[in-house]
Amino acid sequence: MKTKGIIFDLDGTLLDSLEEIAQSMNEVLKEFNLPTHPLSSYNQFVGDGALYLIQRAVPKKSSAQLIDSILTRYLEVYNQSLCDTTQPYEGIYELLKALNSLPIQLGILSNKPHQFTLKYAQALFREFNFSQVHGQKQDVPKKPHPQGALSIANAFNLAPQEILFVGDTPTDIHTAHNANMKSIGVLWGFRTKEELQEAQADYLVQHPLEILDIIKN
Repeated sequence: MKTKGIIFDLDGTLLDSLEEIAQSMNEVLKEFNLPTHPLSSYNQFVGDGALYLIQRAVPKKSSAQLIDSILTRYLEVYNQSLCDTTQPYEGIYELLKALNSLPIQLGILSNKPHQFTLKYAQALFREFNFSQVHGQKQDVPKKPHPQGALSIANAFNLAPQEILFVGDTPTDIHTAHNANMKSIGVLWGFRTKEELQEAQADYLVQHPLEILDIIKN
């Protein structure tokens, strides 16, 4: 079926944001006199929302009260650092410009808190036609639950089979499968090729412009 819509994950797919996330989290951990982590560890911490990030970064058996306090402080610190070091990956702007010349609707679905997802989209992707931009919301289950993806499909007025879901983690691949969409795993993001293969991504790409080849073929 012809591709008429694409839903992108944000962190690790459109944006290289790991350093900013790690710096903010480590700053908060220091404030609470807790061990910090090297940048490489955050590849496995991110992808499932801010709460899961905190739970993975703090020591095991940390209390729910401590986790809640750290989460509140992390959101404050991260909000202050938005777009300090985060930028789109090489080739993303070129891909989006090409997609804007095609009859394809574009959306973003992230497990990043909704207010931050909107800020990044407005700051870095304002010139592109993302008609649907959604981050994590309290009333919508996180990926890999398909509700967010299917809501975007409904807003596009497209069948799920007409949409490609692009992401860098198994969570994104599972979201696509759960929503009955074709999945593209990107190899420049936070997770490994082996993880994406194990999640049974329909396609794997090493550079953003390879997505155009998938659409054409």
